[in-house]
Amino acid sequence: MARESLCKIALITLLSLSCPYSAGARPESFSGYSFQQARELAQKEHKFLLLDFTASWCPPCKKMEASTWTDESIKSWIKENAIAIQIDVDQDRSTTDKFNVKGMPTMVLFTPESGEKEFGRQDGYLSAAELLRWLEGAKSGKTAADLEKELDASGQAAVWDHMNKAREFQAAGKRTEEFNEYIWLWNNISVQDPNLAPLRLALVPSEMKKLSAVDPAAKAKLIELRDSAEKSKNLHDWILLNGVLDDPTRTLAWFDKSKTDPTQQENIRKHTTLLEPLLFSNSRWADAAKYLYPDPLVRIGEYYKRAQDLKKPRPDTEFAKDFDPFPSMVLLMYGAYIGANRDADAQKIADECLRLDGTQEMRDALNNMAKGMLQARNPAASKSPSTKSQ
Repeated sequence: MARESLCKIALITLLSLSCPYSAGARPESFSGYSFQQARELAQKEHKFLLLDFTASWCPPCKKMEASTWTDESIKSWIKENAIAIQIDVDQDRSTTDKFNVKGMPTMVLFTPESGEKEFGRQDGYLSAAELLRWLEGAKSGKTAADLEKELDASGQAAVWDHMNKAREFQAAGKRTEEFNEYIWLWNNISVQDPNLAPLRLALVPSEMKKLSAVDPAAKAKLIELRDSAEKSKNLHDWILLNGVLDDPTRTLAWFDKSKTDPTQQENIRKHTTLLEPLLFSNSRWADAAKYLYPDPLVRIGEYYKRAQDLKKPRPDTEFAKDFDPFPSMVLLMYGAYIGANRDADAQKIADECLRLDGTQEMRDALNNMAKGMLQARNPAASKSPSTKSQ
């Protein structure tokens, strides 16, 4: 399965020869920094440093520029996590020789923990799915070899094969084939698998949504899936597919009917993550505060415990060791109480969050949320609630 095998690289290179390419501006994922500038900035901001060694005459490099580096998931990952630069091997021989680059493309990665020591590299063409998997693995300290072993041990190889096929069909403009790959992924990825759940919960629905917007057949298939989920009482998939189909009224109607039904409280609690963005986007802050987080201090304790568990090194950990997920977990709850004009309760939430995590990161997160929610509930407001978070 080694992606960097010479045979595969040679095959991809031959296939890429048929792809038109031309020299042009670098993809927007990359900054214009020099290697030294990028390394210093990455260290200062405690981010990953990603180097892409490329050449104007390299077909696989141009293929990555046309598909991989322009993929929204890759652009989003780099924007959030890394400083990325391209290094033309013909124009910067010093850096190329420094890293002993022999073929293109070559991606070299440094993590915040590895500092100036190279964490790992990939040689040859990578699809967006392959690159994203490598980058995500690096966030929890996994090398490319570690990821390959996991695939062999867990049977995840088929999932990534279908993800790669979907990206290839996308690049070829074959919408039907691409959609069929995402349907396979939808039907076969388990949300219980912590390593794959993000694909099933976010990436796959996002891609299916894009296709359904331009392909009536794809939309019809999603409606069929949604209706099937409703009949089988699979509330999780039903809510998720309502979002994919841009049909929030169904979910809101269910919520309004269920929110005062004691027998449905557990269902609402279990699906808080899916209901949060829906209620917020419809300015239903009072409903969110009352029904999603009826006991916010207890919920904060649950979030804190979960955050601490996620920070412990283990195979399914998806966070970098220096990243604290706790602030991001509590913000929507805090914002809901401000939006609902329950400032006294919002103050208690802020106090408890700061008691558990008094970092500047938490203070800044609470302050920014307070300011944003005050403007949302009252555009004329010029100052945030008087909380100790400020």
